[in-house]
Amino acid sequence: MKGPSGLPDKSLRDANSLAEIRAQELSDLITHFTFQQSLNDFSIWLKEFQLLKDDFPENKDVQFLYAKTLKNAVKMFGERLLFADMLFLLDELELHYQKTRSEEVAEFLAEAITQTIFYLRGSWDVEGTSKLLNRLRNLVKAYPLNETLLIFFAKSYNNAINRFCSDRHNFICDRFLFELRMFANKHQDNLKVQIEFANSLLSIIGTLAREKRFPDLYQVLDELKRLANRYPKNEKLALIVSRANILTSLATSYKEERKKRKNI
Repeated sequence: MKGPSGLPDKSLRDANSLAEIRAQELSDLITHFTFQQSLNDFSIWLKEFQLLKDDFPENKDVQFLYAKTLKNAVKMFGERLLFADMLFLLDELELHYQKTRSEEVAEFLAEAITQTIFYLRGSWDVEGTSKLLNRLRNLVKAYPLNETLLIFFAKSYNNAINRFCSDRHNFICDRFLFELRMFANKHQDNLKVQIEFANSLLSIIGTLAREKRFPDLYQVLDELKRLANRYPKNEKLALIVSRANILTSLATSYKEERKKRKNI
């Protein structure tokens, strides 16, 4: 009896087994790629992996390992600050997801997008960040019950808010905060999403305290406290509120000290 490829079933199984072994080897080589190694090695291994996954399109293990490897490579190039290569690999992972339409690959893609936003936080533009967030939003729409995707979406907004609010891009800051607030309100039962939102509010509080914008500062602080009150036993939220109170107290003390000096 022959398999669909024309090879005998045993030969087909053997070929798939060998492909899976090599895919694991290539995944390990790329995942544990060191700073001392030549990028030429990476290119050779990636090209071989691309050919391998094309030769075995029905082998889920090979397709899974290829996606996982691309995700790890995105992080590796981000750490090296090789942003053009990082974005190329992100696009490769997106193409792989479009072909497989696998929920597992979608999770790898979401993580890679989140990493990209994090690594580009010092040099990325608003339009580029918005496009990356939209790519994440499409994944969430495709798998609305996938908690992993929800968390990466919230984390990415938190990273974006951290980036743009600290640089006083106030309109963009307000827009991103509004969008994350709507997302958090939609997922009020998801504690991890709420923690990401709380961290974003803390970032805003830090900026407002530094700029001495007290009415806005107190308003955001109240919002953070209301959020934390819904989870009175959560230590992470309690710590975030504590840090927010300290930032607010320091800013208020500075304000009161200036008043005293003026009255002398």
